Amino acid sequence: MAKIITPADAAKRLEDGSEIALLDVREIMRFGKGHVLRATNLPLSRLEFSIRDVVPRLTTPILVMDAGDGRAAIAKRRIEAMGYTDISVVDGGAPGWEAAGLPLFPEIEVPTKGFSAFARINGKPNFISPNELKAALESDEDWIVLDSRPRPEYQAGNIPGSIDAPGADVLRWFDNLVPDPNTKVCVNCMSATRGILGGLSLVAAGVPNEVRVLHHGTRGWLLDGHELERGADRFVGPISEDAQVAARQRAEAIATRAGLPRIDRAGLDDRRTEASRTTYLFDVRSPEEFEAGHLPGARNAPYGSIIMSPDRYFGTLNARLVIADDDTVRATINALWLAQMGWGDVAIYTDGLEGSDLESGPVADTTPALPAAKSITPADLHSALADGDVAVIDVGPSPDFVAAHIAGASWCLRPDLAEHIPSAGKTVVLTSPDGAYARFAASDTQDVESSDVAVLEGGIEAWRAAGLPVETGEANMLTPRDDAFLASSERPGDQRQNVINYLDWETTLMDDIEKAGAVPYQNLFWIRGKSGRATSGAARLALVMAARLRAITADFH
Repeated sequence: MAKIITPADAAKRLEDGSEIALLDVREIMRFGKGHVLRATNLPLSRLEFSIRDVVPRLTTPILVMDAGDGRAAIAKRRIEAMGYTDISVVDGGAPGWEAAGLPLFPEIEVPTKGFSAFARINGKPNFISPNELKAALESDEDWIVLDSRPRPEYQAGNIPGSIDAPGADVLRWFDNLVPDPNTKVCVNCMSATRGILGGLSLVAAGVPNEVRVLHHGTRGWLLDGHELERGADRFVGPISEDAQVAARQRAEAIATRAGLPRIDRAGLDDRRTEASRTTYLFDVRSPEEFEAGHLPGARNAPYGSIIMSPDRYFGTLNARLVIADDDTVRATINALWLAQMGWGDVAIYTDGLEGSDLESGPVADTTPALPAAKSITPADLHSALADGDVAVIDVGPSPDFVAAHIAGASWCLRPDLAEHIPSAGKTVVLTSPDGAYARFAASDTQDVESSDVAVLEGGIEAWRAAGLPVETGEANMLTPRDDAFLASSERPGDQRQNVINYLDWETTLMDDIEKAGAVPYQNLFWIRGKSGRATSGAARLALVMAARLRAITADFH
């Protein structure tokens, strides 16, 4: 029988300051309808693939939440089978939480977006509107636009002429990118968060240039009727020695002013040997730098991704986080934001990344051994399909299915598979990109009275390697694609209004967090107002920003 905890008691546990993980096992689209503020989304469909990374200590207390549909109990059994010892199911799931009068928040990456509003209130970035920026770029003034998003997002659509400098790269490479102190700088992202934090990083570092943040980012640019550039290839290059020295000096000043702890290798080793605490080690350099050599046990979190999507990297609240790079610049900026977001005991690793004990290559896979399953080769499956003897169900991520799948195959969310296995007749062959998802899904069906179930050896990768044909696009979808989150611009309905609604929600989010209770954020850096409250002025600022948004909207009607 599952160990049950009431929502009220779970809420108290989350606020007592001890290490704990709250895992919401719904698929991301369902999670995005409403979730606990600092919950980690770990869908049942990929639980085995991620839990050992996000909750590495087996004795960590874990709370599991679902939609009140019993799937948390399934998740609890699977987690226990992997060696975890302290797991409770939140009674009633998300609906029970809300029924108890406790708040749920829509959308994803909410703690980070809430912190963006907190930073906007306290750091007071200097905004520039899209129309103002366009006029400035067409004037005789010297401007540079720095895009703070990772390369794929930048190349999907950027402000014309901008340079990609994601996350803390904007500070590390600043003197190479902006050698003239008279050049005016604009930092942007898609809407708000990364642009605000990127701009405030430069201001905190004391760069001599005027720094602006593009209001509502590329979304605002489009809303104001301007076009984006696609496929740009302007990226940071090799850093000069002078630029690196300057960036390091600025980062050291930030760490000192914010009171961020700094530890050496001995301090890191001491933390990691304390069995009663969780210590995460994140290397925030690029994947290429990470694979060339990193500290043993480190995980790669490049381009500010750990700030934007922390639940991809850690699920234990109030844990220890050690942030590393080669010269402390990127580590300092990431640590500054993580500490102010209240994610735990955050420290900067200062001993560099030189030494004979460095590991190379990608991070080690922590997925447990794949379950045994009856299998079929690509060649044999191809023959069976020609004879009409089998049905193929793909249980991998839906974007991968849309990109390439076996002709005639259906797609199904793994947790819903038992409901869609035929009760008799054809053999069912399960597949996924490399076959791993399919092996776990096959084990899920062991108690289901059904036709014969087999797994395609090597998955779609082996099928394609054998030269066999695939199709693309959505087809034969047995369940909704709830494993793929849709941004506001991708949702059904009026795309423009969806974007405007999202920006309006983002603008007033800090008010919603304040109304919900304790605000998790800390002001370690900015001067407080006369009231001394780090969050004072939220409502007034929200009204100003919302009015600006409505003014933008009026331009289109």
